[in-house]
Amino acid sequence: MYAPPGSTLPGGRRRRAGTSLPKQPERSLVSALPGALSITALCTALAEPAWLRVHGGACPRQELGVADILGYIDPKLLDDYCVNPQIILLLRVIAAFCFLGILCSLTAFLLDVFGPKHSALKVTRRYAFAHILTVLQCATVIGFCYWTSELILALQQQHKKYHGSLIYVTFAISFYLVAGAGGASILATAANLLRHYPTEEEEQALELLSEMEDSSETFPADYDVANQFQPPPAYTP
Repeated sequence: MYAPPGSTLPGGRRRRAGTSLPKQPERSLVSALPGALSITALCTALAEPAWLRVHGGACPRQELGVADILGYIDPKLLDDYCVNPQIILLLRVIAAFCFLGILCSLTAFLLDVFGPKHSALKVTRRYAFAHILTVLQCATVIGFCYWTSELILALQQQHKKYHGSLIYVTFAISFYLVAGAGGASILATAANLLRHYPTEEEEQALELLSEMEDSSETFPADYDVANQFQPPPAYTP
């Protein structure tokens, strides 16, 4: 006997209208949490002025960072041999990569939270491309920070305040915040890559079941669709 799709389930059981089929969500809150930590750490690193600490040398400043070269640059930084044009350029490059890291991490966070179904966005989220880009941005910032520290150390050794004074440059809190942001993005990447996603065939089956469910909701819960298809009366000559 014919019955429209969605009227019965295997085993002869009726599926009442209004029931919902289990659907696997595309959102990934497990990876969204470390993504949010990565965004917070990068924003804090940009706002924090302490990136590098200078010990000894002619520079009276003990801490230097990207905040010193964003916008107005104090001429005393150049006059006191705290920085030179090459160091200023590197600090600006560090700031640019931090902004790119925030943009990539924010994009990854939004994809994890909302879980869009568009094919391109789905692939970007499942393979954690935005999180991977954030890790690369953080690694680049760390590399440029090391390069900047070496240039600052060389500049201070050329202009010693006292002969024989000990000069060294260490990393400050913003450097470690960027490193922590990269670590959080690695965790978010692992959470996305290790998660089990339905195959293409399973997704098509879920969509088909969802369409069957929607078609069955047009009938009342107590309406038996099979009753309207009664066999014709017996033929009598």
